[in-house]
Amino acid sequence: MSRIPNRLFYNCKTISNLTALSKALGASEVQLCELARTANTQYRLAKANKKSDGSIRQTFDAHPPLKDVHSRIKRNILSRVSFPNYLTGSLKGKDYKINAALHSNAKIVICEDISTFFPSTKSDIVFDIWRFFFGFSNEVADCLTRLTTKDCALPEGAITSSYLANLAFWREEPRVHDYFAQIGVTYSRYVDDIGLSSRSFITAEEKASLISTVYGMLASKGYKPKRQKHELQTSNNRMFITKLLVNKRPALTRNERSAIRAAVFQLEKQMCGSSSRIISMKEYNSIHGRVTKLSRFHEKQGKELMQRMHILRPFIEQ
Repeated sequence: MSRIPNRLFYNCKTISNLTALSKALGASEVQLCELARTANTQYRLAKANKKSDGSIRQTFDAHPPLKDVHSRIKRNILSRVSFPNYLTGSLKGKDYKINAALHSNAKIVICEDISTFFPSTKSDIVFDIWRFFFGFSNEVADCLTRLTTKDCALPEGAITSSYLANLAFWREEPRVHDYFAQIGVTYSRYVDDIGLSSRSFITAEEKASLISTVYGMLASKGYKPKRQKHELQTSNNRMFITKLLVNKRPALTRNERSAIRAAVFQLEKQMCGSSSRIISMKEYNSIHGRVTKLSRFHEKQGKELMQRMHILRPFIEQ
């Protein structure tokens, strides 16, 4: 069976029992069942950041051997899913630049954010993915759900979580995307960031209808929009998708480009001036990473700055 372009698709043999799952993952049934039983205790808190709205964002890292099983689930099952172009987060060959490019040269851009997306992706949603999207049996879907959730929700940071997050709306999202495409509206989702855009003028009523459709999709699975992140932008001003300018092509703001140039200049000044000092590899790598980012969007400027960084490289403290 051939794959359908721009469609969610899994074209591999279904897994009908734990023996087949064991074979697919290269782990014994006993090991898989024991890990599934104790999965909630098999994570460490990797990072906790306070967000602008005051909530705490937690990311987790699974301990071995659960982490190893996650890698096998990703490699042997999840990576064999064909993902459509409108899903762009944490997938091979896609990123926030690809996401932003979908909305370039628009007349209007609407941005929505899903509130507490990973903690809100509960076990019933994950089970539905394993059972009905993949078509696995109940016992296999139950085992995989327990292996890939923590405390009955999707743990942000786990190897398998980004793939499952992209599948959270597997029933509703294709229809929403197709409906928007029919009326000339581009839809994309970068993990929990939803972007809509149109290259034609749309009325206030049409805008309200678009937003209502997105909110309806979220509500159908128990998610809520983060209303303080709702943004409606027009081409009369700067428009952003995933923090990138999209008025013409994906680009960094002038202020960000200037800040990167200034950081390189300050590095040169500190190393070559009368009060020169040794620069740590960590500081050098940090600025190098920012120049690399600039190069992705502004090749000429990035190339010039990268040459200057290359000259400084031999003088960095090892």
